[in-house]
Amino acid sequence: MNGNTHGSKHKLRIWAQGATHPTHHQSYLASLLPHMQSCLDPDFELTFHTITPPVTTVHALSEFRFSREVIRGAIEAEKTGCDVFFMNHFQDVGLYEARASVAIPVLGLGETTLLHSCTIGRKLGLLAINPGFIAGHLDQVTRYGLQQRVAGIRAIDANIRDYMEAFASPDKKAALAEVFQRECRRLLDAGADVIVPTGGIPMMLFAGEAGANIDGAPIVNGVTILVKAAEMAVKLRKLGGIGTSRIAQSGFALPSAQTLQEFLQHG
Repeated sequence: MNGNTHGSKHKLRIWAQGATHPTHHQSYLASLLPHMQSCLDPDFELTFHTITPPVTTVHALSEFRFSREVIRGAIEAEKTGCDVFFMNHFQDVGLYEARASVAIPVLGLGETTLLHSCTIGRKLGLLAINPGFIAGHLDQVTRYGLQQRVAGIRAIDANIRDYMEAFASPDKKAALAEVFQRECRRLLDAGADVIVPTGGIPMMLFAGEAGANIDGAPIVNGVTILVKAAEMAVKLRKLGGIGTSRIAQSGFALPSAQTLQEFLQHG
């Protein structure tokens, strides 16, 4: 799905990879894509890519399947001349593998949102869209070294259909918002001073308006952060050559031609 409204071939190109489907997640994309476009600097263009079938179940196998889509998407993005790749999926599955596969910058919604959120508060409260994601978010907190910066992780017991209905129904959104606010306050009671909804869906639902907050604690819209971070990664690379570490101990050394070909043929 092309979310690009800028036609110049001279623009810097962003490949945005979603775990979504243009039909199954239509109400969400109707909010997400215009927002992404509104965030772009004039010298950038963004193309949003969906998948079939989308990630519609909360399970490790679904996440693993999407991780392969992420890695292949990053490789294709570089091959077709994109300047940066990001996934709009908070779990960041395949992020490190994709980053180790290509020379262009590779960003994930989870890592980017969490690291930026540390600059606007002392303690983060993570609010998942479903309890099934809590284990994965705990792994992310450890991977990114944020154990001392996260006050807690809670979840809304809802499914994808509930969220899609909330984008179209004010009553459904109000019902979910009531649960969201209750869980936010529990995170505040645990010491959080910044709320991070762990997904583009709740970010657009509950943090889409400027200044979104709960009792004064910012509710972070990581979609906005991710778009601007992608632009910044490209600009920093052009300004000072700042890019991904490629030394062996980083884990991000680029693959040999043989390794890359074997993945593309058999991975």
